[in-house]
Amino acid sequence: MNQPNFLIIMTDQQRTDTIGAYGSAICRTPAIDRLAASGTRFDNAYTVCALCSPARASVYTGLYPRNHGVLANEYEFHEDTRLISQDFGAAGYRCGFVGKWHCGEEKLPQDFGFEGMNVPGYGKGTSTAEYKEYLRRNGLEEGEIIPLGTGWSTNLLLRGQITGPVEASVPYFLAETTIDMLADYQQSGAPFLHFCNFWGPHAPYLPAEPYASMYDAATIPPWPNFHDDLSGKPRAHRRYRDAFAGEGNEPRGWDEWSKWVASYFGFTTMIDAQIGRILDALEALGLAENTVVLFTADHGEHCGAHGGIHDKFTMMYQEMVRIPFILRVPRQAGGQILQQPISNLDILSTLLELAGIEAGRELDGRSLLPLLHPSQQALDREEDVFSVFYGHHNVTYQSRMIVGSRFKYVFNAPEMDELYDLVGDPYELNNLIDDPDYEETRAHFRQRLLYWAEKTDDELALWIRNLFSERKHTLLEDYEPYRH
Repeated sequence: MNQPNFLIIMTDQQRTDTIGAYGSAICRTPAIDRLAASGTRFDNAYTVCALCSPARASVYTGLYPRNHGVLANEYEFHEDTRLISQDFGAAGYRCGFVGKWHCGEEKLPQDFGFEGMNVPGYGKGTSTAEYKEYLRRNGLEEGEIIPLGTGWSTNLLLRGQITGPVEASVPYFLAETTIDMLADYQQSGAPFLHFCNFWGPHAPYLPAEPYASMYDAATIPPWPNFHDDLSGKPRAHRRYRDAFAGEGNEPRGWDEWSKWVASYFGFTTMIDAQIGRILDALEALGLAENTVVLFTADHGEHCGAHGGIHDKFTMMYQEMVRIPFILRVPRQAGGQILQQPISNLDILSTLLELAGIEAGRELDGRSLLPLLHPSQQALDREEDVFSVFYGHHNVTYQSRMIVGSRFKYVFNAPEMDELYDLVGDPYELNNLIDDPDYEETRAHFRQRLLYWAEKTDDELALWIRNLFSERKHTLLEDYEPYRH
């Protein structure tokens, strides 16, 4: 493959189980499913941080948050941080960016060599000059929001419906802008690296018709962990869940949450339709045969899981940390499914290797190509993934996660830790951290935590080692870091 093109499609806050290819029996995602059938689906992909800005910054840099500086939302990159667009731009690629940035306001995509949209911070698609011009050019009017649900003590609007045709919606506009840029790349003949970052299905869930009424809430069963009373879990989980309902109010029941899920599903399917339009355009323009396509999300969404938790916080449940990750490489067989735990930290290294570009610096992520061709290359890769959390909503709460093929260990600095058997208890209802039958498993994962913390020069590394020593935690001191 000579100078392949790259198309990266990223959704915002999408649960993996909303996708048919990942087992969804209700929410329909035919475009993403089609991509999975022609590419490689990673079943155990995890975000390096279940928060928008740190996760996105790691995708663009291949670095852990402490190394690129974006520790939480509203943080900025370190001054000398180099992004993927600078690597590919220096190699002769046109680098395009459409949609959500959310990696600070001091430096924007165009400051790093991207062409296209340049929206500061979290941004809002409807506020951009590009969206307003799109409406004018096509004789459309911006839809109005029909409010359907609020949360928190501020009664923040988080669920609604957009009036007017889907063609006037932000997801449609983002797809249309991407399609226009693909056509321009095709005309120029230059290789391209293009990001299309949707703002959804992150709340507020705002589908337009026919997607707003596509799913009947009465037919959606409760999440398998919806009735989790959070006993044996960190207190912060219960406090955060209860805060969504508002002070003094009981957590919402499934009669209410099912309506929110129906809107979330509708929003997801609406975005999937736009992804389908982009993939169709790639084919029509004759670009598909030489374009690597990656679909993923920055992180997941609780959407009522674990007793009615909304959005995200320190919780590292699968709904939040596990992400969809589908990679299609031209002329490689499709339909492959890989179980090896990986991270979105690995994206930059993978794309650089596919393009034949040298990073010229040390990256924290590892290329995934050896996993695609294990018979051709020796594997030298950890069998677990390390994720971090530094705080959110002006609250500092330090957590670290180690997840392997079966168990997940979460270190919560302020309070109790967590240990889950993802095979025997896939919905994480039973915290095994104090179960005497899992003493060796705990020791194993605490040693892995020290390994990862020290390997990544984590600011908590020494503190964790001293804490474990003070608490007389059993560690497997002769344990060697294991790899494939």
